[in-house]
Amino acid sequence: MRDALSAVTPASLARALTRAGVKAYSPHGLSGRGGSAIGPAYTVRMIPARNDAAGDLAAAIDAVPEGAVLVIDAAGSSLALPFGAIVAARLAQRGVAGLVTDAAVPDTVGLPVWSAPVGGSDTLSLVGSQEPVSCGGAAIYPGDIMVCGSSGIVALPADIAERVALEAVEQQRLDLWIQREVEKGGSLATLLPPDAAALSRFEAETKPT
Repeated sequence: MRDALSAVTPASLARALTRAGVKAYSPHGLSGRGGSAIGPAYTVRMIPARNDAAGDLAAAIDAVPEGAVLVIDAAGSSLALPFGAIVAARLAQRGVAGLVTDAAVPDTVGLPVWSAPVGGSDTLSLVGSQEPVSCGGAAIYPGDIMVCGSSGIVALPADIAERVALEAVEQQRLDLWIQREVEKGGSLATLLPPDAAALSRFEAETKPT
């Protein structure tokens, strides 16, 4: 499944998820840097801090397993992630695949990060981990398969992730074929969406030998 997800764009995955009836699967308003990431979501929830005792952020960070994508719900606050550079360095050292958050994170090295611009000077407090969260307007559940790249982020529900990945591979094959047909002068009227004749030609021309 990882190979399939590495071969497709978030846009192809998004179309497959839409066909499956899934909503709120793509965080928005976040800027990415440092590359791409694929892995199961490990979720953490933070809120603007009052003067109550905060949860143990260090313990929560050290609990994120190797290969996971840490998703931090900061209540849409765009507040700075506490000790953001140090946290990112620790995640990278532990082999975490990436960090997605609607908090602000300073520039880091060695870990792909998708984060919000700084929106205030208050601090954040840990209130929970490994529970459903909202991040950038998307609903993220623990174990969702996160596919993060320069063109966007998609969260695949774990129970349909393999099916969606394979459908997205086929969708991308079709999209590339349609693009080549258009470049050769094909009519959009028969290609968007492809009619029966176009689909028949696609299957004949791309069928493995």
